[in-house]
Amino acid sequence: MNQYEHLLSPLKVNRFTYKNRVMCAPMVFGSAVVGDEYGNAKYAPGKYYKVEMPAKGGAAVVSVGELDVNSREAKRMPLPDVDFTVTSGEAFNAISEYAWRIKRHGAVALIELSHPGALKPAIPGTPNAWGPVRYTVRGEEDPSNLREEMRGLSVVEEMDETMMESVYEDFAQAAWFVKCAGFDGVVVHAGHGFLIHQFLSARTNTRKDKYGGSLENRARFPLELLKRIRRRVGDDFLIECRLSGSEKVPGGMEAVETGKFCRMAEGIIDCAHISSGLYHRKDDANVSQGMFTPHGYNAPLSKMIKQYTSLPIGVIGAINSPEQAERILEKGQADYIVMGRQMIADPEFVNKLKAGREKEIRRCVRCYTCMSPLPDPEQEKPKDGVMPWLKVGSCALNPMANEKYTIEELPKVQSPKKIVIAGGGPAGMQAAITAADRGHTVTLLEKEGTLGGTLTFTDVDVDKEDLRNFKDLLIYEVGLRHTNIKVCLNTEATPQRIEREHPDVIILAVGAIPKQIPVKGLKHAVHALDVYQFPEQIGKKVIMVGGGLVGCETGLHLAKTGHQVTVIDSLVRVAHESCGRYRNSLIAEMERSGVETIVKSKCLEITENTVVIEQEDKTVKTLQADTVVYALGMTARDTRYLEDALDIPVCKVGDCERPAKVAEAVKTGFQAALQIV
Repeated sequence: MNQYEHLLSPLKVNRFTYKNRVMCAPMVFGSAVVGDEYGNAKYAPGKYYKVEMPAKGGAAVVSVGELDVNSREAKRMPLPDVDFTVTSGEAFNAISEYAWRIKRHGAVALIELSHPGALKPAIPGTPNAWGPVRYTVRGEEDPSNLREEMRGLSVVEEMDETMMESVYEDFAQAAWFVKCAGFDGVVVHAGHGFLIHQFLSARTNTRKDKYGGSLENRARFPLELLKRIRRRVGDDFLIECRLSGSEKVPGGMEAVETGKFCRMAEGIIDCAHISSGLYHRKDDANVSQGMFTPHGYNAPLSKMIKQYTSLPIGVIGAINSPEQAERILEKGQADYIVMGRQMIADPEFVNKLKAGREKEIRRCVRCYTCMSPLPDPEQEKPKDGVMPWLKVGSCALNPMANEKYTIEELPKVQSPKKIVIAGGGPAGMQAAITAADRGHTVTLLEKEGTLGGTLTFTDVDVDKEDLRNFKDLLIYEVGLRHTNIKVCLNTEATPQRIEREHPDVIILAVGAIPKQIPVKGLKHAVHALDVYQFPEQIGKKVIMVGGGLVGCETGLHLAKTGHQVTVIDSLVRVAHESCGRYRNSLIAEMERSGVETIVKSKCLEITENTVVIEQEDKTVKTLQADTVVYALGMTARDTRYLEDALDIPVCKVGDCERPAKVAEAVKTGFQAALQIV
């Protein structure tokens, strides 16, 4: 009996039989393939691949992401408009291709219909937002306490029945349009604080008429909207609802009411999947949680909701392992599993599982690389000029994510090469795996006694279980899966040792070393990476000099292992270079763990037990410590001695090219191997 018998078993929903219990969550904006905000469609191939790859990878159901039901008050992103009354032409054909690409791999094709309601941003040329109640950012008219939710818009118009009729028609017409385009069904976005959710929640719906008050009244508009869709598309078209099992804010809607709403919707919709949180909120109530949140955090909510309804109920929320997905189904917490970021990290999830290759699944580390790279107003604008929503979907673990081509489309290797890779960190290991996959013969030289490079710190760090899994996966693939990779540990990559292999190409992945910053007394401090190797040398009271990402994460680890930690930095905020959503979750976790931060303060001197800092007002202050740790950046190792000594083509990847994060290391290693033909 397969240990994943529940996960791989079929499920009947409407007229469809899902071939397994894995659904790829709504991702990629529905109209993104029509063109970017300038009318160009050059980004379309990458968008198509994002939904096609999970279908090809074995997922039973794949959903395209948000498709605004109109280009007026429902428009949430400055993406191309779609006329849903015209079932032909460029927009129709572009969206139809989504369905074709999904269905040709045997998956059920869905697309998400959405209306942001009061969360609509202030897009030039569009009207005020609509919502269940009138709301003004300034003044006294704020009955639903939505100030934080307005995102720059001044007024929300309270919907009357004429406006409701307009929205009913928009949803029904959009559903008919996508049915004509070849989709098997729609996901109606009724969660995360969007319009339908705003009506359902007593927190945001304070109306005094028949559309407010009791749950039955608050459900009146959502249920009528769903009925209109059903009438337009017929009984054989799948309608799924995306719902928040909990708003995760005081006074917000919780699982009991969500369950009761599901019961009311029986006979109209076919299934529902349960998320939680509010889209616009920071990490206290955000829909995509970081690494500090337990995996499968919505499963208790879906279990409770199932008690109220006979509908098939799915669940989403940081589920990145087949073992946990199987347990959720086995325990009756859900009927199917919805995966978002995990399907970016490894769209081959199901196929690997069916083939007994679960060890090769790249499990999402929840680093938010796939989210917008323009995280908040304090971060720089993108230097390449490409709008951030066009980059959504990249991945630290999957170098093919967000690309405009597939491996199958690349030219085949005509003449396999002998490749020597110096360095067994993530860049070197990814280069070795990709080169071996392409047919080359690889020798990997690592001067230490184990592979992993900088990522060996994850064996100790209390929060890095997922990243440790990725490091171990790379080691497994390099050491056990590939027969044409020879690993030489405790072997330094000298010119003489490299020449013994008679390589055609050399890839240098020798990493980086700590920057030598001119701080007086730096010799008295311990580098952040040494904290993990020699924990017994770290005293109770720690001052971390350097509040970048490494300093903050190491400081957090120390705080969670019993130390009193203060992080100091010269910039206006700590972890400044980090992605916005990850930074939010990191800072919140630091605060919960008691990490103190001091910003806009320059380190002048370090002694064995003190750090002298100069604050913004030029005040000099001495801080006491048992141990001083520093994280002041890294610099690439000097590889000129190798490059000058060898008359062989050389490529540098990872930190020895430019110190960066895991995503860049994996990407550069991957790309270097692809270029060898």
